[in-house]
Amino acid sequence: MNIERWVRNRSVSWRLLEELLVKIERHGLASLDRQELYRLGRLYRATTADLSRARALSLGGDIPVYLNNLVVKAHNQVYQRTQNRLNQLFMFLWRTFPILVRQNILYIAVAVGLFVMPAVMCYFLVLDDVNFAHLELFKGTPLVSEELWHMIEQHQMWTDTVQGLSPVISSEIAANNIRVALLAFALGVTGGLGTAWLLLVNGMMIGTVFGACFLYGMDYRLLAFVAPHGVLELASIFICGGGGLVLGKALLFPGQLRRADALRLASKPAIGLFVGCLPILLVAGSIEGFVSPRTDVSAEAKFLVSLSTLALLFLYLFLPRRQPNFTQDPSNINGQA
Repeated sequence: MNIERWVRNRSVSWRLLEELLVKIERHGLASLDRQELYRLGRLYRATTADLSRARALSLGGDIPVYLNNLVVKAHNQVYQRTQNRLNQLFMFLWRTFPILVRQNILYIAVAVGLFVMPAVMCYFLVLDDVNFAHLELFKGTPLVSEELWHMIEQHQMWTDTVQGLSPVISSEIAANNIRVALLAFALGVTGGLGTAWLLLVNGMMIGTVFGACFLYGMDYRLLAFVAPHGVLELASIFICGGGGLVLGKALLFPGQLRRADALRLASKPAIGLFVGCLPILLVAGSIEGFVSPRTDVSAEAKFLVSLSTLALLFLYLFLPRRQPNFTQDPSNINGQA
């Protein structure tokens, strides 16, 4: 076989494929007519065969590298779907994110336990001994701050002053919730220990505050405030905590893989869990800023909002969905109608 003649003859097809790819990069796949789409598929398959032959012949120089890059570019165009970024985002939020939640439900359940168990424990410890609320988690940082404790003693809700600042408060709350969720996810790189500690500490603080409010007859008011946004906010933190535990498990128990490889594989679903929670946290922040602190909304109405968000969230995450049906699939470029 005359290799130089083969390269010379086949380079014509390679240039044609390259020209089509340049056109797609500049104007998009939709700019190709029917004949060009057919030619793209044919040239892609032919160039893939040429790459295999070049490797079998152990060709040196730049030919195999050139062909490999050309095949990769063509593959990305041939097998892409006609979706813009908004459609891709919608499909991720509507289908992929709920699937990730269901696939990693055990990690999320562990995150729930790490939060709920210390919350319940601290709640009853405060009821048994009110001084427990002054226990310092860190030096100078008690479970219930002095300022918050003073307001509870005065039967004042610290949320009463934010009603007139709803737009500002809503954005600040959403940003803070996202920071907490990000920490719950990112601390998974500590082998999950940081994630577990964050969940434990937050559970202890919330349980202690509820216990203190119960002692002063403010538990119903606090529950009415937390109820509207609490379902979405806590669920998001638990899901992000589950993502952090996924990362921690990959680091601590990589199996047959290197830790770096195990972490890389686990990072994709873990990041998906975090990203999918961002819209939920934005909704929770809006409810917390505009609904939860309002004194002109009855507690019953707030509990109804809480039940509604719980039902909608459950349907969103656990309702089975059909495989998306695309009316046209450009991956099937075969020249047929």
